[in-house]
Amino acid sequence: MAGLTYQDGIFYGTTDAGGGSTGCGASPGCGTVFEFNPANRAEHVLYRFTGGSDGGQPQAPLIYQGGSLFGTATSGGADSVGGTVFSVDPTNKTETVLYSFGSNFENGAVPVAGLIFDNGVFYGTTSLGGFSIPGFGTVFSLTP
Repeated sequence: MAGLTYQDGIFYGTTDAGGGSTGCGASPGCGTVFEFNPANRAEHVLYRFTGGSDGGQPQAPLIYQGGSLFGTATSGGADSVGGTVFSVDPTNKTETVLYSFGSNFENGAVPVAGLIFDNGVFYGTTSLGGFSIPGFGTVFSLTP
């Protein structure tokens, strides 16, 4: 569903389903972050989401910044709802949750769109949440 990000001869992307035996809804798995090397046609999964506190079902393109990949996941998080903002280190294949949207939705929830990075700050939007519940979304900033 999401586009690809290209850095140093490698394509990076996400899937919003697959990647594992556990499911997110009707899907067989909660999505992945992957890399594809067009020179040797090799594809490798860098991270498999569980749909728990790590997030799940990423649907937006990734950003490559400072040697890491950054993105949003539309489900999972601290309360297993609301989604996350995450980073994945492509070298050691680890994921770090930078922010978890909670179940109160006041700070937004379900970040469907990708991130923008400017002057050390990430910016993004959510499709739900805000001042009224369920709300119509928020604009957020995050300094990693």
